[in-house]
This record gives sequence, structure tokens and C-alpha cells, in this order.
Amino acid sequence: MKVFKKTLFLFIILILVVTYYFFQNKIVLKKEKKEEKKVFTFEKNRIKFILLKSKDKEIAIEKNEDGNWIIKDKNYECDKDEIEGLISRISSLEIERDIGKVEDLSIYGLLTPEKSIEIHYDGEKETLYIGDETPSGSYLYTTKDKNDVFLVYKWDLNNILEKKEFDLRDRRIIQTEIYKSEVEEIEIKKEKLVYLFRKYGEKWYIENPIKDLASKEKIERIIENLIDQKVNSFEENKGQKECGLENPKIIFKIKVRDKEYFVFLGKKEKDKYYSKSSLKPYIFLVDDRIVNDISDNIDDLRERKVFDINVSNVVEFSIIRKDKELKIVKEKERYYFEKDRKKKISKDKVEEFLHNLKYLEIDEFIDYSPERFNKFSLSLPLLKIIVKDEKSKIEVNFGKKIEDKIFCYHPERKIIFTISSSDYEKIDKEEKFFIEKEEKKNE
Repeated sequence: MKVFKKTLFLFIILILVVTYYFFQNKIVLKKEKKEEKKVFTFEKNRIKFILLKSKDKEIAIEKNEDGNWIIKDKNYECDKDEIEGLISRISSLEIERDIGKVEDLSIYGLLTPEKSIEIHYDGEKETLYIGDETPSGSYLYTTKDKNDVFLVYKWDLNNILEKKEFDLRDRRIIQTEIYKSEVEEIEIKKEKLVYLFRKYGEKWYIENPIKDLASKEKIERIIENLIDQKVNSFEENKGQKECGLENPKIIFKIKVRDKEYFVFLGKKEKDKYYSKSSLKPYIFLVDDRIVNDISDNIDDLRERKVFDINVSNVVEFSIIRKDKELKIVKEKERYYFEKDRKKKISKDKVEEFLHNLKYLEIDEFIDYSPERFNKFSLSLPLLKIIVKDEKSKIEVNFGKKIEDKIFCYHPERKIIFTISSSDYEKIDKEEKFFIEKEEKKNE
């Protein structure tokens, strides 16, 4: 019996070993078969040179000593993402059907082919010659040694060969890697206007022509237009004077750490500007939306949120009048009146109030003066609201009402402004507003 069990155990082990061997061989054969289908055998990181030839154009790109791709003979920098995409498409080309050795290449348009893809890497070279379409129109006849002929998908090849020099060039307005989060300062000179914005922490501030908090959203949109927008076309045959770049209409200066970059806009041609950067001598055209977010009125770039808060982060707030103060604090997920914790507060009402604060916006900015400060009852405000979270405090004074406007003062920003009386009604709340209403029991 013991001999039988031992034999059975060894038999099972044998089956497992044979099964493992069979599947491993199958995987290896499948992998080898797949590799055989590849048109090119190069490793992506070894490529030094690519030549694309077609009937009407020839594009040669090479990797320079700095490891950057350039268009040969013209020394134009290439778009890194475009080149990586091109290499991926070339490396993905597959042989769809192997026709084999042929005696007459002219039958397939391969005797003197006008199209080819040539790759150089580490002293080696591979060339794919491309001939006519198959009768179905789905494939192209190709060869590598002008002997064996095989089919490759027409769409895959055309996707590579139809690339133009312009497609492969670096089309960034500022030809270097800049991230929006790294920008510390931006200056804009537009005719007689000079705007200066600086970033402190996570907030953007206006430094010129006034001092105030800037709209982060709008400043970042201006920056995005500069670093994300692409060149529409390069103007190789025009000079700076002809393009209005000797005396630019608009000048951008972007500061990133210890470096400064400039973008100059000259004459406007329909909906585009002639432009150049401080990094390269090229003149190019950019879409006029690059300046769409730059208003001639600095107030349009100021922060209009009165209470820039995250409702879930608020830990306490106070509503202060001349004769009394209402203070509500948050502990865990519940709200309490600081002076009377027995009264039950409606969480929904508190969050409604805080959301009304969050979406409260400035209607009009008023030039500050001591006279105006007193005139609009802002030295002794009719209402004051203070909101605190774990990191900061926002205080706003609400003063006199004139017609449908309420005049307000923001001590931290040192600005006088107005809000609409209808918005004011949403935040002018007494204690009873926050108290939980008891449901009437059915008799």
C-alpha cells in the first residue's frame, strides 16, 4: 500500500512538471512569434537618428549630445512628447502577412520606392521601404532587404509618414519645462498698463498698480495660456520690424525661482499675434486668446470672494452687532452656541449660512479713504462676521446701506467694497435662524 501511495505521489509530481514545461514552452514560442512579427528590432532608448521619406518631403531628426531631439541641419528643437509618440508608433509596426522572396519588386512598387523609414542606433541601421497599396487598400507592400516582401497596415504607416516638420517641432511659446505651480511672479506690460502679480504661499497678490488679493483662478489662467498654448505657425521669412517686435505691444515676464522668461507680442494679424520668446530667435504666431484674460481694468483681476472658505473646515464663526454677539463653535460634527450649549442647533441651517458666505461676492470696489471709511459706518459697523478654520481667520465689517448696496470693509485686505442688499439678507441672521425646530407630535 505504501509503495502504491509513493508511486501515485511521484506520478502526480511528473504530471505537474510536464504541464509546467509545456506551458512555459508555449509562452516562449508565443513571445518569439510575436517578436518575429515586429518590423523593427531596435530598443527605444538606443535610437540616435530617424529619417522619414515620402514623395514630396524628407524629415531627418537626430538626438544631440545633450540628449535632446532636433531636426537635422536646421537645429530646430523637437517636441519631446511628439518624438516619443513617433518612436512608439514605429516600434509598434507589425508584419501582418509575409509574402516571402520575390524576383520582380516592381510589381509591388518596391523597385525604386519613394517612401521609407530609416532608423539608426549604436552604429546599426534598419530601413523599411514602402511600396504600393494592396488591392483591398488596407495594407502596403514593404521590404527591408529588397528581397523579402511583407504587408503592413496602411493606416499605421501613413500615421508616421504624414507627419510634418511642424508637427515634430517644439511648439511651446516658452521653450522650456515650466509648471504652473512653480511660477512665483508674472509682470504684464500692455501699452500704458503695467501689472505685477506675486505669489505668496498658495495665494496670488496684485503688487501694481494697486495692492490687493488677486483672483487665483484668473492669474493661473493667464499663466496656463503662456505655458500650455501652442504656436500656430513659425514665420521663417519675416523680421522683427516687419512683425512689430522691435517695439512689442505686450510683454510678459514670468519668474520661476531664480530665472526669468519673456514673451513679446507684436502686430496683430486677424486673430493672431506675431510673437517671440527670450529663449529663441524664432518668430511665430499665437492665438489672441493669450491676452483674453487680461482686462484693462485691474478690478477684473482682483479676488471677488468675500469669504474664501471651505465649509467643512470651519471650526467657529461669530455674528457681532453693536449690542450683542452670537458665536457658534463646531466640535466633531456638531455645532453649539458658545454661551448656551443646551439649545439644539440645526446643522443644515449652519451649513446653509456658511455656504451663503462662501458664495458671497464683491459687486464693486471703492477707493479707500478715511472719509469714506467713516461715511459708510465702517468704523463702528452695523454687523461684523468672523469665520475661523484651523489655519486662518476672515473678518468682514458690514456698514451702511445706500439704495440696494451694502458698504463693507475687509480689514486684512484693507479694502472697501459693496455687496447687493439681497445677498446681505442671506447672511444677516439672528439666533433663532440656527435653532433646530421641534417637530409637532401627532395628537
